[in-house]
Formats: sequence, C-alpha cells, structure tokens
Amino acid sequence: MKKIFALLLALCAIFFVACESTKLESELEPDQAERTAVSESSGPAKKESQSSAPLSSKAQFKKLLQDVKITVVSSPKETVKGKEFSSPYKIQALNSAGAPCAELKVTAEYPIAKNGGDVSYEKADLLTDKNGFAEFLPPLPAVAISDKVLFYPAPPSSDPELVRLASAAAAEASWKVRTNLNSRTGILVSIVDYRQDGKVNIGNGAQPSAQALTSNLWRANLMGAQNADFHNSIDADDPVRIRNDALKQLNGNSLFKFVVYGRVKYAGPVSQDKDGYYVVNFNGDVGALSIASGDVLVKATKSVTVKDKSEWKAISTAQQEMAKLFCEELLYSLYN
Repeated sequence: MKKIFALLLALCAIFFVACESTKLESELEPDQAERTAVSESSGPAKKESQSSAPLSSKAQFKKLLQDVKITVVSSPKETVKGKEFSSPYKIQALNSAGAPCAELKVTAEYPIAKNGGDVSYEKADLLTDKNGFAEFLPPLPAVAISDKVLFYPAPPSSDPELVRLASAAAAEASWKVRTNLNSRTGILVSIVDYRQDGKVNIGNGAQPSAQALTSNLWRANLMGAQNADFHNSIDADDPVRIRNDALKQLNGNSLFKFVVYGRVKYAGPVSQDKDGYYVVNFNGDVGALSIASGDVLVKATKSVTVKDKSEWKAISTAQQEMAKLFCEELLYSLYN
C-alpha cells in the first residue's frame, strides 16, 4: 500500500513539473514574438539605409567637383572632314592640393553632327593614370564644324543635376574640322544689304556684302562661288523659295551644290562719338542649303561694330568684317 502511495506521489510531481514548464514557455512566447518583430522591423531599416546610398554618392560627387580641377595640357591642330586628328587631346586632373588624381573617370563630350544651328554631341569615357593624365583621340570626324570638346569628372548617374554641375566644371578645348569641299564646288551666293530705314537696298548692282563674301570664299580656295540675286525670298527668310529661285536660275546645271544666303542690317542709326568717329553697328544672319535636298545646313547670326573718321568707310569696313564672319562660319559648316 505504501508503495502504491509513493508511486502516486511521484506521478503527481512529474505532472506538476510538466505543467510549470508549459506555463513558463507560454509566458516566454510574447517576449519571443516581440524579439521576432524587432528582428523583422530591422529589415526595412536596412533597406532604407541602402536606398540612401545614392544620396551619399551624390554628395561625394559634389565634393569631388569642388576638389578636382581638370586642365587641357595639349590639343590637336584643326583637321578636315573625313580626316583623322593628327594627335590626341591630353588632359590632367589634379586635386586642390596639386596632387594628381589617379584612376579618375573622366567624360569627353564632343560634337558629331550639325543640323542647321543644332549640334549633336557624343561622349567617351577616359580614365586617368597614376599621374592624373588621360588622352582622347576622337573618331574620324564626319562633319565640318567649329565647336568645343569638354572634359569633366564622370557623374555616377544620369541625374540631370549632377550632369549639369559636371558640365559647368568642365575644361574645354577648341574643336575645329574644316570643310572638305574642293575648289570647283559650285556655290551660289546671295546676301541682301538693307538701308538704315530698314528697306532692302536694291538697284544699281547694290550687293556689296554678297561681293565681299564671294571674294572671301575665293581666298579660301572655294573658287566655284558665284553671286546670285534672290533678294525677295531672302528678305522673307524662306529657304523653300530660295531653293526654287536657285533651281530656276540653274535650269538643270548640276555643278552647283549649295546656296549661301543672308541679310545684313543696321542695328541702329549711324552715330558719331565724342571724337568725331562714325560708329556703324550691323546685325547679320547667314544660312546655307543643299540645292539637291533643300536641307538647311547652317543658320547663324553675327554682329559687328566699326568706327572710322569717314562714314562711307565705316559702312564699307563693317560689310567686309561681316563677310569675313560669314565665310568663317561656312568653312566649318559646308562639306561633301
């Protein structure tokens, strides 16, 4: 009997311990759940930290722009459309203390096309060496153009703000690709001069600016340039009419490839300064189109100011100066 009673007491003890153990586990579950919730909540916090990484990179790049200076060490001479540059552009990147920036990613931005007055650009990636130097040899130039090539630290992303800041801090160098037209290429030249009252100056062979431009083109070895008169269509600044006028005049002559046209106007009345010099201000615009296609290849505006003791000489010199500017524009715009 005593043995049975002892056995019952042992069983009760085991049952009591089991119940207490279950109770303890039940009491621990909320705390464990809380720890699990905390662990899960740390996930988004980690993601938030990761998403702030680009902001950190953005801030670092802005700091980099303040500390790095890129200079153009050397540039190639001008070339001709379809002919490679004779040498590369060479740049160097230094920090504010004058130490070289090694393995710095640099963007070279250069012109590749021109449509009227709009220029398109391409980019190339460079990497500086241990002394901060890098070289850029452009691809074969496909258009004649006078412009700039830019060098700036490569932004870490296409963020417009970073691209704008990088471009603003760029080092620049001249980019000159001259026309490849041969000396016999036919070019019709029609430049309209205006009087001080704003009306077209016509009659008595009054085409001084056209004659001046043709003379400049001849001196540039474009001997196929020839004067023409399309003053009404040019006054209207209508390329379609100008092309039609040219086609009518040529009557099937395929030797002429381009029409060069423009206007030269007084920016204000001729005046005299305190020393008695006559002051002439001209505004001008020049365009060129392909006779075959009608495409406008260039459209540019220029301005000149000339002073002289003689009013007539001041006007004549201003026309000559404008013609030089027009010619320079054309030499870096027209090409085969």
